[in-house]
Amino acid sequence: MDESVGRFQKSQEALEAVVGRFSDEALLAPRQEGDWSLREVLAHLAAWDHWAQRAIEVRLTNDDLPAEMKEEAQNPDPFNARAAEAWRGYDAAQTRAAFAQAYQDLLKFLNGVPPEQLYRQIPRPNGKTTSPTATLTALARHKDEHRAHLEALLADH
Repeated sequence: MDESVGRFQKSQEALEAVVGRFSDEALLAPRQEGDWSLREVLAHLAAWDHWAQRAIEVRLTNDDLPAEMKEEAQNPDPFNARAAEAWRGYDAAQTRAAFAQAYQDLLKFLNGVPPEQLYRQIPRPNGKTTSPTATLTALARHKDEHRAHLEALLADH
């Protein structure tokens, strides 16, 4: 795997280590990070893992994403709200398992894609190129941001 996949894996591992330090009660408590419980934060992150898998799958053979996926990326609030709502009834064990499964599903998918497809160069309108794995770089940054917020929460308690 390339640097973007490795960075994504390290980001997930660091996030899982921080999440593991929260009790089940804390995971379900309201308003841990802004208006969200930690369960909702993990639902949100897992939803973006699923979104990333779909985006990478599309970009294996197409240069652009469908309009609805672009809308989700550009206006993520409705997407995030749906993700949080979908997990509202989950207990802590279900939350932890579903969060881990979303990541494992994405890794399994990545490992099954031929490298020539996974790293194919896609021309962008600005003259630069991207690849299907570029989505992972943004996802790793996103997870790192949430990890930092969660670490600060732990420090405050």
